[in-house]
Amino acid sequence: MLHLILQSVANGVLIGSVYGLISVGLTLMFGVMNIVNFAQGEYLMIGMMAAYFLSKFLQLDPLTVAPLVGVVGFLFGMLSERLVIEPIIKAPQSAQIIATVGLGLVLANGVALIAGNNFLSVTTSYQSQTFNVLGLSFSASFVYAAVCALIMAIVLSLFLNKTRYGKAMRATSQNRSAVQLMGINPRWMYMLAFGIGSALTMIAGAVILPYTLTYPYIGQQFILIMFTVVVLGGLGSVRGAIIAGLVVGVIQSMSTLVLPIEIQNLPVFVVFFFALVLIPGGVLQRIRRGGQR
Repeated sequence: MLHLILQSVANGVLIGSVYGLISVGLTLMFGVMNIVNFAQGEYLMIGMMAAYFLSKFLQLDPLTVAPLVGVVGFLFGMLSERLVIEPIIKAPQSAQIIATVGLGLVLANGVALIAGNNFLSVTTSYQSQTFNVLGLSFSASFVYAAVCALIMAIVLSLFLNKTRYGKAMRATSQNRSAVQLMGINPRWMYMLAFGIGSALTMIAGAVILPYTLTYPYIGQQFILIMFTVVVLGGLGSVRGAIIAGLVVGVIQSMSTLVLPIEIQNLPVFVVFFFALVLIPGGVLQRIRRGGQR
């Protein structure tokens, strides 16, 4: 039993690292723009679809084409921010919700119209490969996806903390009016944040493709996980999203020990509810409050 628990925790950490990468784009958008993108699940789906067709066309592994998917995601995110998000950035929250939900529906149905409703998957040389460490078995596909997620988290952290544009984005998230006095254009920062958030989510879609299927409506399966991670980690907290992604991944993996795999997302619903009710501001905010007492 102990071995099963340890194996579940290890698997949860691997899965949770990708959940963090999937969700960090959503929390980055909110932190800078103060808008929740309900179409983020569809951005993940487009990343998976792009990785599928690029890998087929170029005869390359989805992990290899992930950077190219990120470039596509960045450009697509900036374009959609300018066309859809910018006109509603100062609109009431209800209008923002309707607009982003509508965007998600358009994207999902548009992809279904172009690519069909078929389930698509790729075959890689490492799909059946496993690594054995200390008696625990790790799927190579999950390990490679987790490594990619770790690399992207480090790159994002360096960008936000060490580069001029990253610092400008952080300043914009703190005071949108003051940054204009310093020569920073908030509109450009909004486009940049939305582009980076879209790119991260689409890259995540590419790296999970080797161990899952994709179809036009798969984003709806991940949107709950995204919002659970973001709410648990704290809206706007990049570090919180990464930590919360690990927590959600472990909870979901551990639940398979006692629940049928068909309802493994049920604990995610429960975590989402209690995070909304009991942990306002996210886990990091609660930890900081506890440390100040």
